[in-house]
Amino acid sequence: MVRKMTFPDEIIANILTRLPPKELVRARVVCKQWHALTSEHLFMHTNLLRTNAGHPVIAGFFLNDEIHETFSYNPLLRGYSSPDLSFIPTTADTANSETYVTSSCHGLLLCRRRRRIDGELGVYRARHYVCNPETMEFFEVDVPAGAGGAGQYLNLAYDPLKSRHQYRIVARGHDGIRVYSSRTRSWRTAVRYDGRCRRSPFAGLRHPRGVFWNGSLVWAMLSPRLLRFAIDSGELSEMPLPPRLRSEGWFHAGWVYAYVGESGGRLQVIGYTDEERRAACFDVLEMRDDEEGEWTVLYRVDLTRVKELYDPGDDDGARVARVTLEHFSWGGAPLHVVRGPGEAGRHGVLFFSVPGKIACYDAESRAVSVVWQDTATTSSPKHLLSYTWFNFYAYTPSFLRL
Repeated sequence: MVRKMTFPDEIIANILTRLPPKELVRARVVCKQWHALTSEHLFMHTNLLRTNAGHPVIAGFFLNDEIHETFSYNPLLRGYSSPDLSFIPTTADTANSETYVTSSCHGLLLCRRRRRIDGELGVYRARHYVCNPETMEFFEVDVPAGAGGAGQYLNLAYDPLKSRHQYRIVARGHDGIRVYSSRTRSWRTAVRYDGRCRRSPFAGLRHPRGVFWNGSLVWAMLSPRLLRFAIDSGELSEMPLPPRLRSEGWFHAGWVYAYVGESGGRLQVIGYTDEERRAACFDVLEMRDDEEGEWTVLYRVDLTRVKELYDPGDDDGARVARVTLEHFSWGGAPLHVVRGPGEAGRHGVLFFSVPGKIACYDAESRAVSVVWQDTATTSSPKHLLSYTWFNFYAYTPSFLRL
């Protein structure tokens, strides 16, 4: 009689993480044990690191600009298929609209399609979907009146390390904050306020897109402040200021938040003064956790060489891309920080935009490479378009089943 040999989950997972992406997809259907092991978020993260020699990576990114009707997915890694959102259904009231991504969180996407309301000329609402492009599963979220209408914005909150089978949606509106739970399939009102009042907590909001970090949503304000909403407790509070602002005052030389994001479980921000904005030399700050509540410098970024290529200088006739508070004076802007592994986070990267292109900056070597280029003709207004972090949605695949 031949005795069947079995291996511990740790050994099997260690072997599977070394498979190329396409082979990994095939391995998932071998048995229930392999399927369960490869569904873990940590497994996918380990596979990405090993496939790319330990360097921090994202599989790709979505560019999303509804104003200019621009939407695309741009892969960064070989061997990973590009997510196709065509499985999201087209209904009679959304037949003439496109699908846009409004939030990306650990492999899940929150998408919306505009829909025409019968009998209301020129009035649009939206259908909202949570989906996993890797498994091609989706779920339409029924957004109640007041939570997804005019002036509302939905943010996805999903932490697979704490609750692998539950995601939440945070809807910030004019009158309060509502939270949707995939476990109960229902909404609850977490915070109420009068958004029309100058004393509203969101007065001076820079952009409605928030960042999910450590069980909270974080928004950037114009003041400059960071406003934090703790999803479980419903507490709304201001976060500690970076040290330089605490020592030199709130409005130090026009200092603004140009980027807020999360990577490696830590919160990263980029801000600069008017002088730093023109020089394109700045720091990437990060906060480790709530207990310390202190900001540290993660990377010092120097984009002087890039600036020299795109700065119009004294040429008054030079064409300059649209410039907002987030943009450098020459039209570039930070888009996304990918933290390197370990405590020091070495070998991290910064994605940033230049007019018509997106580039990647290696924090260790300071090398710059172009990862995306607009195909629009030079005569098109989109040729000068320079994206901000509001338009950039990083994506890393997950096998979570909705």
